[in-house]
Amino acid sequence: MLNRKIKNEESYQIVNQICAGIDVHRDFVSVTLLCNRSQNDVYCEYREYKTLKQELIKMREWLLSYNCKTIGIESTGKYWHAVHNAVDGLIDVNVYNARNMKNLPGKKTDKADSEWIAKITRHALLMPSFIPEKQIRDARVLSRSRKSLVQQRSRVRQSILGVLDSAGVKLSSVVSDVFGTSGMNLLKLLMSGEPITEKRIRKLVYGPLCNKTEMLIAALDGYVRPMHIYALQEMLELEKELTSKILNIEAALNAFLLDSPEKKEVFERILLIPGFSDRSAMLLLSEIGFDLKTFPAAKNFCSWAGLAPGKHESAGINKSGKIQVRQRYLRALLIEVALASTRCKDTFIQAKYHILKSRIGSNKAVVAIAHCLAKAIYRAIHDKQEYHELGSNYVSLNQYDKDLKRLSRIADRLGKDAVMAFISQQEGNET
Repeated sequence: MLNRKIKNEESYQIVNQICAGIDVHRDFVSVTLLCNRSQNDVYCEYREYKTLKQELIKMREWLLSYNCKTIGIESTGKYWHAVHNAVDGLIDVNVYNARNMKNLPGKKTDKADSEWIAKITRHALLMPSFIPEKQIRDARVLSRSRKSLVQQRSRVRQSILGVLDSAGVKLSSVVSDVFGTSGMNLLKLLMSGEPITEKRIRKLVYGPLCNKTEMLIAALDGYVRPMHIYALQEMLELEKELTSKILNIEAALNAFLLDSPEKKEVFERILLIPGFSDRSAMLLLSEIGFDLKTFPAAKNFCSWAGLAPGKHESAGINKSGKIQVRQRYLRALLIEVALASTRCKDTFIQAKYHILKSRIGSNKAVVAIAHCLAKAIYRAIHDKQEYHELGSNYVSLNQYDKDLKRLSRIADRLGKDAVMAFISQQEGNET
């Protein structure tokens, strides 16, 4: 514990008269309290607490005894969650991005870091991060657990395809989705050890695969040994278990989030945006919630989502336009939805994507489409506006208006007679 007085020579505006800065670690937190005792000095007190629940409650009571209503925390991994839960509802919490609040190098200690965070909070030098309500924070736990399970299932499926390749079974060369209904039926037939005949295959496959029986017989004819069958049985059992867990989480997430008519209306408005399905809309709402009042405009929401171009200007030269590295869950989801939206026929998004692709390439075009979708999401949630499809012709009509304005400027500069003479000359060359 350390108490001392600081001479008040601060030139910045004081936003929070009584505040605290907390430097969070795995096993303990460093807390610095700042408050005005008089007009000329600032009282500073430093303490350390363990990250156990009872210790954090003692920290909360100590802060409340000084009538502290605002604290600042550095977003260190997931360690700050426990501190946030301990003071949530009683003290306002400002969570700052660690990237933006680095202290001076060479003078870094836990005590100095907590005091620096307290000064940032006292003068509101940084914009705090967006922290959604408790329901959305709990929903994030479910959605991110689901993503972890999906990644595990993908690794298991890759292992299954590897075993098939090692056995000389080229099923993935004929069947586009080995883990669909037809593909799983063929895998069961392969593991059963029964003769693979055209008659049996016709009963197990659906759709266009019914006309590829000869190719399927050739693809299933490999060097399958008992060890391959055992490995396939174990991994398919694991794949089935992971799929069941993923479906259970999706059902729980649906029931947990859509618990009121107002939230269901927001969900329906999200579904109107091209590329969104029931699953992707649910995962989106579990990340951003049903209230975006924290963001004053759509551009602020796009920047927070990590879809706004960065800026690095020096000597009048813009050296970089890369998007920021943040929001790996939300940005990955929006880019996945953007890819799906580019396949929606006769839509504005698809036409816009093909124009951007020809100019800046496919990767940047997908990010630009994700940026457009983020703005549509903001309007659907914040402004309660439904998405209205403009159609694929809207892009060409917009370009038509731009060409007319450009032609008008050229006519003002060169004169209408010069423009008409040029047009007549071009028509004469064509004939």
